[in-house]
Amino acid sequence: MTPLDGLIDVPNDARLIFTSAHGVRHCGIRGDSRQVYCVGDATARVAKDVGFTSVVSGRGDWNTLIEVIEKTQNPIIHVSGSIVRGTIVETLRERGFKASRRIVYRANPIKKWPIDVNQIEAFALYSPMASETLMKLPLRDLSHLTAYCLSENVAAPLRGMAVKIATAPNERALIACSQTSVA
Repeated sequence: MTPLDGLIDVPNDARLIFTSAHGVRHCGIRGDSRQVYCVGDATARVAKDVGFTSVVSGRGDWNTLIEVIEKTQNPIIHVSGSIVRGTIVETLRERGFKASRRIVYRANPIKKWPIDVNQIEAFALYSPMASETLMKLPLRDLSHLTAYCLSENVAAPLRGMAVKIATAPNERALIACSQTSVA
């Protein structure tokens, strides 16, 4: 992950949407009382930690997030990385909102295994991009591994390993999923 240089151009009355904690960390805005919408609870916690005081969580799903966004004439800005899933901005525009997107970081997928996969039994995956990146790495036997995934979308690209999916798209459910699998 590479933060992009400079502060983003955001009107003072704009409401912000964050779909990742990286977006919050690299937007350049701190201690602000504007309305902020976050896709999940973990991102909402980071938003509160950097000083946003009016934060709403979509509980891990961008479709749910869109449903909780209140009608406003204020601009809504999706602060994100270079790669996004879903169509938040487009959907909001279709519903009559003034929505746009600002990119504040670029994802840099790894190209080789950072560890010896034969030395681990399991790992957690939080995004479809992480799963896709994993599957593009040089071939290895992954049959001894268990992947604990935040959602079905995260699990979809995976092949050649056991896959467990959290009952809800949040870290608490992901941790619970890994604990129930341990005998």
